Amino acid sequence: MIRRLGHKIRLAQRAFRHDEEGVAAVEFALTLPIYLGALIFLIEMARIAYTQGVILHAAEEATRYALVHYDATSDEVQAKAQENLLGLDPDHLTAIIVTAPVDPTDQTKLVTVEVQYEYVPILPLNEIMSLGDTEGFSLVGESKGFITEEIPAS
Repeated sequence: MIRRLGHKIRLAQRAFRHDEEGVAAVEFALTLPIYLGALIFLIEMARIAYTQGVILHAAEEATRYALVHYDATSDEVQAKAQENLLGLDPDHLTAIIVTAPVDPTDQTKLVTVEVQYEYVPILPLNEIMSLGDTEGFSLVGESKGFITEEIPAS
């Protein structure tokens, strides 16, 4: 009786070992997190590249505006930069810094516009992995332009 039961168990084990039903489903379940992680990573990298490009474009447009309008105020240049932040959340804009010192010896001006933006990823990885309190990280775009003002004839 015990021998017969052992024989039945061995037959069942042999049949189970050679049965390949559901193998594809198990393999899919094991590899799905890897594929989803890679997809989310690619999407995140594309979003970071887009955000960095928009920030840089906004800084360049604001610098160009300051170069064309020599007497433009810092507020006007900042407004021009903010106007060009297309598709970005204005609440995450950290700072727009405009510096334009005039060199008194030759009346030249070096205009620098720096746009700082707090980028927040799709997945809150900082909270998931306990990396800190911040939601995201800072991206910076900077542009410089050199202009001269005509010196009035004496």
